[in-house]
This record gives sequence, C-alpha cells and structure tokens, in this order.
Amino acid sequence: MIHHIRIQNFRSVRDIELELGALNIVFGPNGCGKSNIYKAIHLLTASADGKFSSYISEDGGLENVMWSGRTAPTARHPRRLQISCLTAEFDYELQVGFPEKLPYPTQFMLDPIVKEESIWLAGFSRRPSARVLQRKNQAAFLLDVNGEKNTFTDTIYENESIFGQLGEPHRFPEVSRVRETMRQWRFYHEFNIGRHSALRHPTVGYRSPVLDSDGHNLAAAFQTIVEIGAEALLREILAAAFP
Repeated sequence: MIHHIRIQNFRSVRDIELELGALNIVFGPNGCGKSNIYKAIHLLTASADGKFSSYISEDGGLENVMWSGRTAPTARHPRRLQISCLTAEFDYELQVGFPEKLPYPTQFMLDPIVKEESIWLAGFSRRPSARVLQRKNQAAFLLDVNGEKNTFTDTIYENESIFGQLGEPHRFPEVSRVRETMRQWRFYHEFNIGRHSALRHPTVGYRSPVLDSDGHNLAAAFQTIVEIGAEALLREILAAAFP
C-alpha cells in the first residue's frame, strides 16, 4: 500500500503531497486535477512494466504531460516531472525531463528522458546506506544480493526506467521486489464498453483472483469469487450497487 506520494510538474499538478490510507477519496470540481493524481500513479506502474515511453506517448507526449497550469509571466517553465512514493517496504523516486542537446541528429527530441531514479529501503529516511538504486541519466548503481554496488554506464536506455531493463533479477532482489510490487498495482478508471470491447465477446475463462485493468476477465473473476466461498458477499455487493 502507498503511504505517501508526492507529484511535481505533472499536467495541472504543480506540487502536491498526500498521506494515504487503505481507502482514499479525492473530490473536487471538474478540472482541479483529480484524475492527474491517478494518472501519475499509473505512470509508475507503466515504468515498472517497461512501458514508460509508450505510456507518455499515448498520453500526448512529454510536452502534454509536463506542467500545464498557470504560471507567472516571468516564471521559468518546469524542466522536470517528479513522482515519488513511499510504501511499507520501499521509497521510490522518478525524475523525468526533456533531452539535452545531443551530438547527433534525431527526430526524437521530445522523448521523455529519465534524469534520475532512486530506491531506498523504507524506514531509513533516505539515508545513503539504505539506497539500493541510484541512477542519473544513463549511469546507475544497483546493490546486489551480496550487498555490493554494481555500476552500469552507458548501457541503459535513457527513455525507459531501470525496471524495464533489469536482467538477472536474482542478483538484485530488492530492486526486483520493488518492480514486481509496482507491476501488480491495478487501475480501474474506465472500461471500454464499445462494440469491439472484450467485455462484449465470449472468452475462455481462467481462475482470476485479480480483475485485469481492462475488465476483460470480469466473468472469470466473479466465478473465482464464487468458488472460493464468497458468493453470498458478492451477491450482496452487486445488489447494493445495482438495486
């Protein structure tokens, strides 16, 4: 569970810190930035899944994702998007920005670039000794299973999180554990119910203790709940939701 999150320069969110519990309700008028909090957390999961650049691209590109709120006429445009989250197990921070001047021609000058990425073990107030990942641009060190620092230089794609490029996960158990935890987060913002939606077509069922984000295994998830002995509770909840 996420206990604390800070989001900076993401869409309409200039700088916000939230202490979170088991259930959190965010409310406010349209356009105040509620959905951007949700999208920022979703970006972390996309990073853990090796889809950081594609998620930014599908959301309109970095120029569209970077701070878009009002600024004073003399204010400098923010150059970094920053998201950090604290759980009971780890403290993770991701900083993203635009490419610097490159010594070669490219058509990808608006690619999102991971400027810095860090992981600390939770409960140590970001002490240097508790850091298991430190990355700056394409250089990074990771703490391995023996507690030794392993340095990587110029071998990391700068437009992706370290998570999408982590080989030999058994060598870096702490970093791998963070990646797997973030990959397991689920987001149920909206389901496609159009004509071509998977929800409208028959599908092969499989035991589904977790509902997928697109809802395509909804029937299987319901049947899984029935078979583990919670059918009465399921029917009670559905009756309350759809009287």
